This record gives sequence, C-alpha cells and structure tokens, in this order.
Amino acid sequence: MKSRPFPFHPLALAAYPVLSLLATNIEEVDWRVGLRPLLIALAAGALLFIILRLLLKDWSRAGLVSSYLLVLFFSYGHIYNLLENHPLFGLNLGRHRYLVVIYAILLVIGLWLLLRRVKNPSRGTFPFNVVGLVLVAIPLLQITASLIQSAAHQRETAAVVADSTPTLQPGSQPLPDIYYIILDGHTRSDALLNDFAYDNSPFIDDLRSMGFYVADCSRSNYVYTQGSITAPLNLDYVDNLRGELESLDLGDDIWILLKQSRVRRMLEEIGYKTVAFDTTYEWSRLSDAAVYLSLGSDSSFLQQITPFEAMLIKSSAGLILTDSQSQFIRSHFQEINFPYSYHVNAQRFILDQLPTIPDYPGPKFIFVHILVPHVPFVFKADGTIWDDPRYYDGEKAMPSDSLLIDEGYVNQVAFIDQAISDVLREIITESDTPPIIFIHGDHGWIDQNRLSVLNAMYLPDQNYSALYPTISPVNGFRVIFNSYFGTDYTLLPDISYDADNQPALETSPQCLTP
Repeated sequence: MKSRPFPFHPLALAAYPVLSLLATNIEEVDWRVGLRPLLIALAAGALLFIILRLLLKDWSRAGLVSSYLLVLFFSYGHIYNLLENHPLFGLNLGRHRYLVVIYAILLVIGLWLLLRRVKNPSRGTFPFNVVGLVLVAIPLLQITASLIQSAAHQRETAAVVADSTPTLQPGSQPLPDIYYIILDGHTRSDALLNDFAYDNSPFIDDLRSMGFYVADCSRSNYVYTQGSITAPLNLDYVDNLRGELESLDLGDDIWILLKQSRVRRMLEEIGYKTVAFDTTYEWSRLSDAAVYLSLGSDSSFLQQITPFEAMLIKSSAGLILTDSQSQFIRSHFQEINFPYSYHVNAQRFILDQLPTIPDYPGPKFIFVHILVPHVPFVFKADGTIWDDPRYYDGEKAMPSDSLLIDEGYVNQVAFIDQAISDVLREIITESDTPPIIFIHGDHGWIDQNRLSVLNAMYLPDQNYSALYPTISPVNGFRVIFNSYFGTDYTLLPDISYDADNQPALETSPQCLTP
C-alpha cells in the first residue's frame, strides 16, 4: 500500500507571514527580531493542527482545515488595509463591521466545503506541501542572501580599512574610556533661539561647568545621518573615503564604514573594547561589539512587543483586537496601538544604562546613537509621553497638526538636554580614569538651520587649544587622536554638504560665513 505524504503545509503557512515580513524589512531590522514571532507562529500552527487532528481523526483533512484557518487569520490585516485605501465601486469595505462579516461568511463556506464536500483530502496534501515549501523558501533565500552579502561586504570593508589605518600610540596609561554620543536632530543653541524662541543656554552652561568645550558655531558635515556619523568615525569626508578605499564598491552603502570604521578599528587594535547600544536602525547597529546592549540583551523570551511584532499583529486578524472600541480590550494592546512604545523604551534604556558603563572593565569605546530630539515627538519636557497622537501620527512620524511641530521639537530638546546632562555628570563622576566624551547632533532641524548642530567635547586634561567655535564633527577624532594617541592629523576644512552634495553656506545670524 502506497504511503500518503504527511501534510506539513500548515506549519509552512504559519511561518510564511513572519518570514515574508522579515525579508521585506531585512535591510532595516536585525534578523533576530523574527525568531520569537516565528516560534510562536509555529507553535500556534502546530497546536491548531494537532487539535483538529484529534477532532477530525484525519491528518490530511486536519491539515487542509488548519491551512485554511491560517490563511484567513494572517490575510485579514492585509485585506483590511487594501480595502481601506482602495474602495471598491465607491464602497469603503475597509471597516471591521464589513470585513468581519465577509470573513465569517468565507469561514463558514470554507469549512463546509472542506468538511462536507471534500471526499479525499489526502489528494490535496502533496500540492499544498509544495506550495508551502515554495512560500517559505522564497523569503528564506532573500534573508539568507541579504545576510551573506552584508557580512561579506563588512568583512571586506574591515580588511581594507585595517590595511589603510595607522596605528595609534597611546601617550598615557591607564587609557581613558571614549564616549561617542550622537543626539539625532539636535540643533545648535542660536538656531533653537531663532527658529523656536527656545533658550537652552542652561544646558550649555551646565556642559561648560562640567568641563566641556562647546563649539558655538559648529555645523554638521552632511544633512543626512549616515554621512554625519560615518565621516567623524572615519576621520574624513564621505567622497574622500570612496576615493581612498576605491577597491570597495561602496556605492550607497557608505554606512558600512560606520559599522567597520577606522576609529573603532584603531582603538580595538590597542586594546579597547567596543560597547554599543541598539540604535533600532540596522545600518547603525554595531551588533558585533564586544558588549552590545539592547532591550532584549537579557535574553528574556517574555520581553516587550517589538515594532516588528506589532506590525505582524496588525497585518493579521489581531487587528480586530487592537482596533477594538472596548476599553478593556484596548488596554491589553497599548504597546501595539502606540506605535512608538519600543522607541520610547529603547531611548530610556540607553539613558538608564549609560551611567553604568564606567563599571565595565576598560578601556572602552562607547558608541551611542540616541534618537532624540528627532521625530517621533513623543517625549514631553519632563520625560512623560504625549497622549495626544497628533504629535506623532502624521507622515514619517511628524505631527499631523503642523502647529504642534515647534512644541513637539522643543519639548524633546528640553527632555534630552536634562537627561543627557545628568548622564554625563554621572559618567564623569563615576569614571576612575577621566573619560573622553565627544557629543554632537547629526544634523539640525529644519530649513536654513538644518546644518546647525550641537557639538561639545570633554577632554581629561581640559586642554582645548586645538578646538574652535566653528569646528565640525569630522575633525572630532582627529583632535582626540592628536591629543592622546600620538597622531599628527591635519585638521580638515570644515565643510557642510547639502542634499545635492554641494557645499552649503552658513545662514544662522550668530555664525554667518564671511
């Protein structure tokens, strides 16, 4: 008697939505964010399959019913969003009151056909198994290819950078910890005053009282984040880096030099350990650091819902619960319905953990990219969260009400200024060896002051003779290495490039270019 194939297609259909979403976003997220939802989906699919097998006494029929139920469940959110944005014949069917009824009808009809009309369910096992394998194989190949290509590119970049990087000669022992902190979107004090009528001079005065040098007229080297961080970490401008490392086909992937930077390589070669925080952006996530800290670094399976998981839930029939009008039900889905819950907790995690870094054995190079005061504008000045979604529910997380833009931005500046000031003071106080701290904004906020940025530095000997008011971030590590590690870098001209990669002039009244 010929044996019948086992119907594993329910497991494939349970895994496919997770793998497909991960493949679509693999350039933006760490692949590991898909592990927990994948395990849950597989476990739920297997449990459903087994229960139906016990009820129906037939693996093949149980497989067909399981797969049908999984298709209905995981397709609901996609169909809802499609109908919401594309009405049919003038009818907006993207409403739960309509779509739930449609899906209920499909459920009843489908179950009736599968349970009553299908006489030989085993005939569908092989083709459905093949479909399941193909569905799973496509995103798996996409994910694998992307990871292999990225890893190979990073290895190649690291090797070329190592060959072209001079060796540092530390002038003193013990070596100081070096903190590189980027406050995303933090503009300069005069721009805050001119554009927003907000005076953050108490924060600047506090930095100076701690011993920081603050470059009052500093400008970002680029209007975009990747360039603004990559250039300082590699001691040169992006175009120059492409020329110097011409053997690398970097193209638009210049961010790889952020992960495998000269600064990091030079410091690690003389004994520094890299400490990095999860930035929530794959392109700036140094997940291969000696110490990598994130909300999930405690390896707890029961950690909070991630943005990836929230997206997955909202693309399924889980959307019915998250959109429920019942306050009792909605209260159990607050983290999913508030799209920036993970963002909020990630920023708080960084601010909470940064003061503990002096306790880690050193010397250490600490890379910190804090996504405040950048959008979304979720923090009030006192660190609590806005309960008015208009501050962050517009396009690209901007306020949907333009009148709230200034208020939202100013509140986030006030929050991060106070928070980072407390953190910096504690780092300096708790460090046995006085640290080096380099902190700046990657770009300013809007219009003419997009390039005006906060830029401050703390040096252990307080000798700031090499610094000047208009110094830009690209020269930050050149100064640090010249002062403490025996290099003789010439400081580069302080140039700012606009979106068209053309030099841009200063327009802020306080620091006009001659």
